[in-house]
Amino acid sequence: MNLVKNTLVTAISGARDVGGEMGTAAVAAVRGSIRAASEIGADLGAVARYSIMGTIEAAEQIGGELGGAARTATRDAVKTTRDVGGDVNRVAGQAIEGTAEAARRLGADVGSLVQDAARGAVEAADRIGTAAGRAVRATVTEAVAGTKALASGQDGSKPARRRRRA
Repeated sequence: MNLVKNTLVTAISGARDVGGEMGTAAVAAVRGSIRAASEIGADLGAVARYSIMGTIEAAEQIGGELGGAARTATRDAVKTTRDVGGDVNRVAGQAIEGTAEAARRLGADVGSLVQDAARGAVEAADRIGTAAGRAVRATVTEAVAGTKALASGQDGSKPARRRRRA
């Protein structure tokens, strides 16, 4: 997670178009992490989870839009997992959980960021095919429900921040 976060922060610290650069760098970092994990036989779900967390934390650190980072990173995690022959359902679920965990750590709106990540997962799955789209929708629906229950059960309050404070 820290490797992804530090790579993204370094890559786009001086960029004028932070949003565009964040998206490009996040795609490369997430794809590279999943491809490397696939080559060594690592757990793609865990790699996706921590890559997503690193991406969202990097977006927070540089003042990027967290929802867009969650959506893009999750979409590309699912797409790359399909490319390497991995379990897209597991990666989608783990990406949702990683998004929720990052949002909680940052004090961001968990429900909103999880919805953004879910949209990214479903977009990628729909491009893969009808069966993948249905399966990922079911996985994402379950993961979203679980993360919402955890988020609302933490301390009774719901954090509302989506962007980094100025």
